[in-house]
Amino acid sequence: MGGRPGIAALIALIALVAPTGGGRAAPAAASDHAPAPAPAITGTDPSTTAPLTSPQPGPDAPPPGPYPAPPLPEDPVASPSPLGPSLHVTGGIAPAPLIAGTRSAYTLTITNTGDQPANDVILAAILDHNLTPGPLPSGCSLTGRTVTCGGPGLTIRQGRSTTYELPITTDPALRDGTPLTTRAHVTSPGTPDDETQLTTEAVTRADVELRKTAPPSTTQDGTITYTLTVTNHGPSQATDVTLRDPTQATIAARPAECPGGGSTLSCPIGQLPPNESRTLTFTVTPSTTGVIENCATVSTADREQRTTDNRSCADTLVEPAPSPSGSPRKNEPGKKAHDVPIDVPPPPDPAPAAISEATGKAAADRDDVPPPAHHAGPELPLTGASFWMLGLGVAVLLAIGLLVRYFSRRDEPGPES
Repeated sequence: MGGRPGIAALIALIALVAPTGGGRAAPAAASDHAPAPAPAITGTDPSTTAPLTSPQPGPDAPPPGPYPAPPLPEDPVASPSPLGPSLHVTGGIAPAPLIAGTRSAYTLTITNTGDQPANDVILAAILDHNLTPGPLPSGCSLTGRTVTCGGPGLTIRQGRSTTYELPITTDPALRDGTPLTTRAHVTSPGTPDDETQLTTEAVTRADVELRKTAPPSTTQDGTITYTLTVTNHGPSQATDVTLRDPTQATIAARPAECPGGGSTLSCPIGQLPPNESRTLTFTVTPSTTGVIENCATVSTADREQRTTDNRSCADTLVEPAPSPSGSPRKNEPGKKAHDVPIDVPPPPDPAPAAISEATGKAAADRDDVPPPAHHAGPELPLTGASFWMLGLGVAVLLAIGLLVRYFSRRDEPGPES
C-alpha cells in the first residue's frame, strides 16, 4: 500500500506540466472542497523528501492564462496573387519645335506594366484640326480626324511596348504661336483605360527673296522700267511682306500695290503663301546722265534664317539725248574719237554726159547754152507721155546734129581751091 501515494503525486505532476504547444491544461476533478496538498514522498533519497510545487513566474513573464498560437511561417515557394495587365500611353512630336508648313512625326508608345498580357489593344489618336495626317503605318486607319491603330489580335505582353509613328503636316498659314493639341486613348478588355494629351505651339519660318531687273541703257529723254519680283521659299506663309525702293527719280508710272507719292516706292504686299511670287513694275524718268544704280529691299514679320537675298540692285546707263542741230557732238569722257558720229554732206550728183561732140563754132555755142531746166528741179515720175517726149527730143537732137555737120562741111574749102 506504500506505493499509492507516489502514484498520486506523479499524476498530479503530470496534470500541472502536461499542456504544451499552447494547449490548455486538463481541468482537475470537480470537488466541493479545495484540493489537498500533495503528500511528501518519503524514502531513502533526500531529493524525494521535498514537496512538489509549480515554478513561480518571473517579473517579465506573461500574465497567467492561455498562450496565443504562434504565426505560421511563410512559404518561400508560393507566388503573390496576380495583378493583371496595366496599360500606359505616352506621346511626343519630333522634330521640335513644330514649324508651320513642315512634316513631323507624332509618336505614341503603349507600355504594359502589369504581370499578364493585354489582348485586343486599341489606340485612338485625335489630331488637331490644323494637322493633316500623312500615309499611316500598317494596322492604322483614319476616320475624320481620328487615327485608330490595333484592335482584335493586338497583344502586348507584360513588360513590353508597342510604338506607332504617325506622319503629320502643319498648316503653313498658321500664325506664330498658334496652340496645337493632340489626344490619345488606349483600351483593352479587362484592363483600365489610359490617355495622354500633348499641347505645343506652332513656329513660323519664311524665306522671302527679291530680284530687280532694269534695261542696260537708255537716253536722258527716255524712261527706265524696273521689274521687282518677290518670292517666298517657305516653308511657312510670309506675313506683312513690305517692299521699299528709294528711286531718287521721278516716278512716271506707279503700280496699284504701292500707294502714295514721291520718289520712294513703298508697297505693302501683305501675306505671301510658300512657293509663290508677286511681280511689280514701275517706270521712272532719269534726271542725270551716266550710270544710275537703284536698289530695293523686302521684309516680313516672320522669322528668317537667311536675309542676304532681301536686297537687290540694278544698273542702267543713261546717255545724253541726241542733238537736234545735226552738228558733231563733243567727245564724251570714256569714248574714243571714232565712236562719235560726224554728219557728212552727201556727194553732188554727177553731170550728165554730152550726147554728141561738136566742133568749131557750133560746139562753142552749144557750151554756152544753159542746162535744161529739169536738171535743177525735182525728178518727176516716168509715165507714158514722158517716154514719148523723150523719144521726140532724141530725134530732134539727132536732126540738129546732122544739119550742123552738113553746114560745117559745106563751109570748109575744097581741095581744088
